[in-house]
Amino acid sequence: MLAGPIYRVELVAAARRRRYFVLRVIYAALILFVLWVTYSNMSYLVFRSRGIPAGTSIRNSAMLAASFFMSFSWLQLLAVLAVGPAMSVGTIATERERRTIEYLFTTDLSNAEIILGKTLARLTLLGQFVLVGLPILFLFRIMGGIPAGALTASFLITASSAVMLTALSVCVSVWSPRARDATVRIYLLLIVLFLLPLLLSTFFWSRLITNVGWRTAIMPVAEWLGSINPFLIMARAMGNTSAVGIGLNMRVVVSSVGAQMLVSLVALGLAIFAVRRVHLSETTRSVPSKSRFRNLHLPKFRRPLGTRPILWKEMFAESSTTKFGYVGGIALMILLISIAVMTVMVFLNSIVAYQTYARNDYFEYLMGLSGAMGSGILLLLASRAAGLIAQEKERDCWDSLLATPLSGREIIDGKIWGNLYSCRWLFLVLVAAWMLGLLFTASFFWPLLASSLTFLILAYFATSLGLFFSLRSATSMRAIGLTLATIIFCGGGYLFCCCVVFSVGGSTEGGTLLLAPCIPLLLALPTVLFEDFVKSTIWGPWFPLSYCLGMIGYLITGICLNMHMKAYFNSYAGRTDWKQYKLNE
Repeated sequence: MLAGPIYRVELVAAARRRRYFVLRVIYAALILFVLWVTYSNMSYLVFRSRGIPAGTSIRNSAMLAASFFMSFSWLQLLAVLAVGPAMSVGTIATERERRTIEYLFTTDLSNAEIILGKTLARLTLLGQFVLVGLPILFLFRIMGGIPAGALTASFLITASSAVMLTALSVCVSVWSPRARDATVRIYLLLIVLFLLPLLLSTFFWSRLITNVGWRTAIMPVAEWLGSINPFLIMARAMGNTSAVGIGLNMRVVVSSVGAQMLVSLVALGLAIFAVRRVHLSETTRSVPSKSRFRNLHLPKFRRPLGTRPILWKEMFAESSTTKFGYVGGIALMILLISIAVMTVMVFLNSIVAYQTYARNDYFEYLMGLSGAMGSGILLLLASRAAGLIAQEKERDCWDSLLATPLSGREIIDGKIWGNLYSCRWLFLVLVAAWMLGLLFTASFFWPLLASSLTFLILAYFATSLGLFFSLRSATSMRAIGLTLATIIFCGGGYLFCCCVVFSVGGSTEGGTLLLAPCIPLLLALPTVLFEDFVKSTIWGPWFPLSYCLGMIGYLITGICLNMHMKAYFNSYAGRTDWKQYKLNE
């Protein structure tokens, strides 16, 4: 029975968690905000072009409904992609982490009942989340402009994407010993699945690969990966719009939904086959393999323990590292190789093909690379920091750490600097791309220095923020969720709520200052300002001010979080202040 005891227990446990209700309220508020923005923009455009208020004709009402439907469809898809994996990725990993999965294995429940029960429960929660916006959409259905076929296609794409994301998350969770590792792995896998079609298409059309066999093999792979990409499906199916309706390609929708269902079946089949085997093989693994190749390890630099044991533990202990696993490691390797190939390709093309504008072409590429890759590294860093203390609590190691004579300052400092040390290799990849700019002009040393300093300040803020939520949270999943939600909103997500300010016009200076907390922009601005600081014809003098305000704000916030954690460490950790206790005696 699919909807058996696992399904009921999961739904009852989820109904008691307030965060799911908060997510639904936030999602409904975002939909209403999109409705307001759409109505404001359409009213302004209609009044400006025709001189009559919007909503006075059937045509204007249909235009408003069609515009809102397109915004609603993309918002719904983005919400599912952001929330879906987070809801599902801890299903098995959390059970393994808490050592409660053995109780499930001692029952007469089969692997299929365990996996399918948990999967259906998570899909039900995700369905409740998606259906929040349905009443608002049906109100606009009365106004016309939204064909029934387009409405069906939008929800088909959303539903199939939700099923695929949930199945992949459960499959990754089966092979993950910790919820934190499962979260990092699934998002790395999704990034590769969504970006790989674009990268393969770029390699194909740029003729970087000249071998005919490789070229004929790349394009079918890119097309198949594109058929399971929700963004490409939505763009292909409903990309053509008109004033009163939406041009729809239902054949693309049906074929893509079939491809996503196939991926979901394969992922669930693997999870059902491996859920017992993976856990039992890891728990019964007592003697290391005698294989000659498995015993080969690269030499590692490891300092003596010294006087900072927490820092040493975070830098060199295996339990402190984020375990990407085979899936996460392959995904990360594909990303790094793709970035390296793209960087070299743009660099060589800038030198060979465009001698006059070589510097501008490569520096424009660096702007995008700094913002995208730097933001990705910061998200990984923040999620890792969010599990540093919460993970100790879940493994029952936190009380042992508090029983030592180590002060709160030593524990906080050790975990912060150890977390910053963990991103050294990814940061060096970014620095290598920046250093290629020195081959064009030696004066690029200054933006290189500014970019490095910018990244380090933002990394310090992300680490302090993640560690703060980790100290306050009982579970690593809660800490990771709060950390990522905060840094995404403060680092650029707030612009979604401020888009009305830019759409209706107003002060350019005020709009520019609103970009000060935007993390991707801060990472790219040193290169941007290097190109345009003297002329100031494009960006103007307000962007340097925004950059300075943003960096000062993040630095002060990181320092304040650090000082707050040290000052209230004993209170948050539940540790008795032995000095105060001795004075009271």
